[in-house]
Amino acid sequence: MASVGHESDEDQVDESEPVVCEDLNAEGSDVKPKLDFATVPGYNNVRLDQSLLPPPPTDYIPPKDQKQPDFMSAPVISEDTARQALLEHVAQQCCWGKGAAEKMTIKELQSSTSYHYILETYTEERSTKWDFDPFHGQPVDGPQNGPAPGPWDIAATFREVFKNETQHHEVPHTAYVKDCHKCSAKGHVRCGRCHGRGRVKCGSCRGTGRKRVYRKGKHEVKRCFSCSGRGKKRCTRCGGDGRVTCPVCKGHCRLRWFIRLIIKWVNNIDEHIVEKTDLPDELISQAAGSLGFQDTQPRVMPIARFPQAEINEASHRLLNGHQFPQRRIHMQRHVIRMVPVTQCFCEHKGKTLSYFVYGLESKVYSPEYPDQCCWGCTIL
Repeated sequence: MASVGHESDEDQVDESEPVVCEDLNAEGSDVKPKLDFATVPGYNNVRLDQSLLPPPPTDYIPPKDQKQPDFMSAPVISEDTARQALLEHVAQQCCWGKGAAEKMTIKELQSSTSYHYILETYTEERSTKWDFDPFHGQPVDGPQNGPAPGPWDIAATFREVFKNETQHHEVPHTAYVKDCHKCSAKGHVRCGRCHGRGRVKCGSCRGTGRKRVYRKGKHEVKRCFSCSGRGKKRCTRCGGDGRVTCPVCKGHCRLRWFIRLIIKWVNNIDEHIVEKTDLPDELISQAAGSLGFQDTQPRVMPIARFPQAEINEASHRLLNGHQFPQRRIHMQRHVIRMVPVTQCFCEHKGKTLSYFVYGLESKVYSPEYPDQCCWGCTIL
C-alpha cells in the first residue's frame, strides 16, 4: 500500500499566471455608484444611506373631557399563604431542606405594595434612500408619470398598535434606468477566486505537478493524480472563464434605481419602579401584579393624584422625555401595575430571619433561608 504525503483540499491561486480580463471590476471590490439623477422635488437630500425625514408639524389639542380612570388597590396574603409559598419554593430548589420551612415560627407579616409604572409611546419614523434592483424589462415608474408624492403623503398603516413593525415602499415616479456601476454594463466581473486567471494552483501537489509517495519501503515521486501533473486546476467558481455573473445586476447589465421609503413603527417604553423593601427591583418588573391604573389616548396626561407621589413625579418626567420631534406619535398608553409584597419575619433555632412573598403568583425571595446547602445529601 502506498503512503501518500500531505494533501490539501483547498486549491490556491497561482500568482505566476497572467491576469486576464483586467478591464473588469473585481468580484469583491466595493464600487460606489455615482448619483447623477435629476433632483426629485421633496427628496433633494436623499443619499445611498438612510436619511431621516421629520413629519410635518401637527398641533394636538386634548379633549376637554379627558379624565383619568380610578386607581385600584393590591391584595394582601395570610400567614398560611406565606408558609405554603415558602414550602413550594423550597421544593423547587436543589438540595434545600423543608424542615426549616415547616418548623420556623412566623412572628410578623409586613404587607406592602410595589408600583410598576410603564409608559408606552407608539411612534412612526420615515426615512428614504436611493436603492436599486436589476432591470430586466419591468415597468419603470419615472418622473414622466407625474410628480413624486411627499414622504409623509404616501399612505401606509401598521397592523397592530404598540407592536414594532417595518415596511418598505417604493416612492412613486422616482425610478430611472442606468448602466450597472459594478460591471460597467458587461454583465460579468472578474472572478474573485482566481482573479481572472481561470486556473488555480493545485492544492494537492502545491503546484509542482508531482507528489512524493511511499511504496514498498521506499519513497517515489509520482505524477499528481489530482491535476494530471499540470500543477494547476480549473477554477471551480468561474469554470475556467475568469469571469462570474455580476452580483449587482445579476447579469442584466442595467439597474432600475428608485427612492425607497422605510417606515418604522416603534413602541418606545420607559418604566419606573417604586419598591420600599430590600426586594430587588427587577423581581417586581417580572412578577404578576394587579392593574391599578391604565389609560390609552393619542396623548395621555401626566398622572397627578396617585397616592404615591413618586409615581406622579415619574409620570411627569417620563412623559416629558417622550416628545420625539423627528417622529409622528400615534398613541400613548401608561399603566400602573401593583405588585403585592409581604416580608415575613421568622424565628428558627433562636435565629431571626426573613423572606419575601411577592406577586399574584406568590413568588418567594429567600436569600436567608437556613437549609440551602446539600440538605440530606451524603458527603463521601
